[in-house]
Amino acid sequence: MADAAAYRGPDGIEAWSGARASLTHLALNVTAADERESQPLVENDLVLVADARIDDRSTLQSNVRRQLRTGSPTDADLILAAYRRWGADCPAHLIGDFAFAIWDLEERRLFAARDPMGMRPLHYCIENDRLLFGSDVKQLLAAPEVPAELNESMAAAYLAGNFNDLRHTFYNGIRALPPGHALHVTPEQTDRWQYWALDPDERIEYARDREYIEHFRELFTQAVQDRLRSPHPVGLMLSGGLDSGSVASMAGWLHEQEGNGLAPLRTYSWAFETLTQCDERFISNEIVERYGLSSTPIDAEAAPLLSVDPYIGPDRDSPYVGGFHGLEERCLRRAKSEGVRRMMTGHRGDLVAGGWHFDYLRLLKGGQWRKLCSALQAHAEQTGVPLRRTIDIYLLQPLLSSLWPEGRAETLRRPAKKVYQALRSGNSPADPFPPWVRSAFADQHTPLPAPPEAPDVVQNAARRGRYRWLFMPTHMRVATAAERHAARHGMEMADPWSDLRLIEFAFAVPPAALCRNGQNKWLVRESMRDVMPESVRKHAQKISPYPLHRRALKDYLFELAPSVIEGVKAENIVNSKVFDARCNRYQDGSREDKRLWHTLTFGLWLEEHL
Repeated sequence: MADAAAYRGPDGIEAWSGARASLTHLALNVTAADERESQPLVENDLVLVADARIDDRSTLQSNVRRQLRTGSPTDADLILAAYRRWGADCPAHLIGDFAFAIWDLEERRLFAARDPMGMRPLHYCIENDRLLFGSDVKQLLAAPEVPAELNESMAAAYLAGNFNDLRHTFYNGIRALPPGHALHVTPEQTDRWQYWALDPDERIEYARDREYIEHFRELFTQAVQDRLRSPHPVGLMLSGGLDSGSVASMAGWLHEQEGNGLAPLRTYSWAFETLTQCDERFISNEIVERYGLSSTPIDAEAAPLLSVDPYIGPDRDSPYVGGFHGLEERCLRRAKSEGVRRMMTGHRGDLVAGGWHFDYLRLLKGGQWRKLCSALQAHAEQTGVPLRRTIDIYLLQPLLSSLWPEGRAETLRRPAKKVYQALRSGNSPADPFPPWVRSAFADQHTPLPAPPEAPDVVQNAARRGRYRWLFMPTHMRVATAAERHAARHGMEMADPWSDLRLIEFAFAVPPAALCRNGQNKWLVRESMRDVMPESVRKHAQKISPYPLHRRALKDYLFELAPSVIEGVKAENIVNSKVFDARCNRYQDGSREDKRLWHTLTFGLWLEEHL
């Protein structure tokens, strides 16, 4: 099992066996503490293995000082001490990215947990009264008693573009521990529960904007600083957007404030020679020049976005391949050659602080008519969206939601949205599957899992929208895939925007503290004064490299689709003739159905790995 994911242990593989259990740790040393850490960590009756970066260490160390065996604890020491103090409640006291398991020799019980934002994976299965667990699915498949059988329900959801089930994998019998969940396994029973959820009643309200700005800045500074804790260079995928730009600027600012105490930052940005409308370096280079950061251009147009190459195509764990996976592959290869062991992104910035969740309804309910009119007018001018359309989207629709209890307006709106999307794609509104999925297969797997919704007590439309964005299962899956991709290059993935302290802050503050007057990420821009170059702070805007994806998809549909879809395995699920016809329509210029990409990657995965 360890050999199946040997790339996770570039700094050694160690095992412990005893008391009817065996635990193995694959070491990747990213921090100085990692280099003196020895796992599996055995301490009296407990044995721990962990893949973790624990933040806010001083607070945790103070709280568990009686349980610690050393004054200079590693992350593993802190986790085990937390377990000794709080038992199964310990994950709720941890800040950082983690997945860990603890075997209790006396109780013959395994306890495992995964961080709330799903930054580190944990998979498990129980076969013949035997528990197997590991970071990757492929590790479990290496065990002779675990069959590689397709989970058709997951396959169906994937083909329909539904990523809402975070409990199961694409293999029967192998489960994923969802983010923010813990697991207890004994010879008698298995229990899984959610140990963390956003508190819907938590509120942070200040009298002045300055206080929100200072609070956010403090949290964001700490989030970036914690991820620069390494003796090795730290990388950053830097675009022209505000999310990664804020990370780069804050890292540069911290280096100026603290000198050589932090890891050097190396940035990597996509370079376009012909699709110049996609090139964002005219924005990101201002940050690079302001702080003298290392910057490496990655030739985006030379990177294949999909291939049978196992580093570019689907991994055995899952058919999921991001639309720009090939670009990230080139970036990770280059970063590895430059000694990078941690790669940062700005992945969740939109979810935490953006998303266009404006709360004009609050002004309406408060009778603040003049302020409401001014805000809506400013929004229309800022975005270029007609005032009437602005009022409809950001005032009337939230008003409708507030008039129906327990989110019933959303319940009414979803069918209308399905009809609209179906008309665009050419499907029947009642059918979530693309037309090339065989009806006999589709009928067996309907209905599909629903996305998570905010607790009913959250009535504010903007806050409900924020909740959906923060916990969108698609982004959880993206995080898992990105983590595995980085691990294959001897790196860990880190995102300051996934810091739990920022997540809780974003949900607790009034929505108007984050976005207002048509300014998406208003709070972020204000917080970056004197940190980010002023022209970037005001005008940073993500430019999508979608034209590259569209051009590449046309090529792949022509080159790969016939061989991977017409195979016997895929043909039982996908009608190749209907799929070919839809591919031809896309080649001729019709609107893209994103499920073309899902079907193509699924067929490739099926052909290569099952």
